Amino acid sequence: MLKRLEQGLKLRPNEWRLVLTLMGLLALNTLVLELADVVAMAGFISSLGTEQLLWLWPVGMLLTIVAAGSYALIVDRTERVRLIQRLLAGFGACYLAILGLFWLSAPAWLIYPALSILNEQQYAIFPLAFWALANDIYATSEAKRLFPLLGAGATIGSLLGNGLAALIATWLVGSDQQNTSLVLGLCAVLCFLGIGQVWLMFHKHPVRARQSKTERESIRETFKVGADVIRHVPLFSLLALVLFTTGLALTVVEFHFLRSIDQIAAADPLRFQQVYGSYKLAFVVMLLAFQWLLAGRLLSTTSPKQGFIALPIVLLLCILGALVQPLIGGLIGRFGARLAQSGWDEPLRKSVQSIIPDERRGRVSVFLDSYCYSFATIVGCGVISVLLLPSWLGELAASVSTLIYLGFAAVATAVGLWAAWRIRHVYDKSLLNWRLSRSRRRSVLDGIEF
Repeated sequence: MLKRLEQGLKLRPNEWRLVLTLMGLLALNTLVLELADVVAMAGFISSLGTEQLLWLWPVGMLLTIVAAGSYALIVDRTERVRLIQRLLAGFGACYLAILGLFWLSAPAWLIYPALSILNEQQYAIFPLAFWALANDIYATSEAKRLFPLLGAGATIGSLLGNGLAALIATWLVGSDQQNTSLVLGLCAVLCFLGIGQVWLMFHKHPVRARQSKTERESIRETFKVGADVIRHVPLFSLLALVLFTTGLALTVVEFHFLRSIDQIAAADPLRFQQVYGSYKLAFVVMLLAFQWLLAGRLLSTTSPKQGFIALPIVLLLCILGALVQPLIGGLIGRFGARLAQSGWDEPLRKSVQSIIPDERRGRVSVFLDSYCYSFATIVGCGVISVLLLPSWLGELAASVSTLIYLGFAAVATAVGLWAAWRIRHVYDKSLLNWRLSRSRRRSVLDGIEF
């Protein structure tokens, strides 16, 4: 039975322990993220309204850009395991600090934005460190086979986090105050448990990877290193454009989705948490099935130069559905868009990043996985605000404004579709670029003692 499972998951006998540990670490982090996200969104929207997200998200993204820049200064100089432990310790301390503010009866306009911004930083920074560690451990051929399986750890964490959030709101607490206090304390404890999990796995098995030996750089110089690869390697230039344009569309889809949930929940934070948590729980079940049953097999047989076209196509179909039926289409559209992003595009992108040399990979991944998304969110929120302004002033019906910003998302996705199609023509040439020539490849002599 074990052999059948190994064959089905494309695992080798000696890979189980490390794969399960990495999956568990990603699951734990995602559990914390989902718990905090559901509570933060429920409290924020119920207290301040959906439209206030249009300033909250850009503020969070600006802080993410600063945090990602600071992270980029150290990522290629610091042992990845130690970096992950420090990140978990920092996030755990921040959850405790917000819990302290809650106990001191700080206002909702301070607590929920702070929790949402912290959640955004953890969402942006921790996966960068995690996948940098995974790329240090696995070669490119192994990454294509194992990364979808590792990504299922995030899906399991999402399943547990959203299920627990819905359970807490429905059965375990009697008020919004008890709910928030319980979730904040639980998030802090889980972060500290993650530190112990990392230590148990790696204290006797250090990860070997080249680190940057250049003198300490400024954020500007670090930015230039990532920008150099993005600008001069056509594959990554087009990939950055795909990420930016689909990021614009995903910002619109997410905003429209939360507006739809707010209509159903009617400004009740616990009701919002129940609906939002249950919806995300159903989404995660589907994502888990896709990652375990299909994604690994499809990615192992699909060339990366062909795979990036999937997300723009799915996004375009989802947006067209929302244009036809804004409420139901918005709920279903977000489902399909996030399924394509998390279940397909993210593992594919991470496996492609393994061709970047170890000593540059962290800084380039910050550019692709953080800066592109952050700038897209900032620009997307600005565009949505401008498009909704006539509706806020009473000069245009809200339903018409909704159709206009969904149309903007469709145009952005079409540009991303063109860029993804162009990747097919530049992929092979890009692999010959000297900036990728020092990528580490495992030798058949690894592990042999002389």
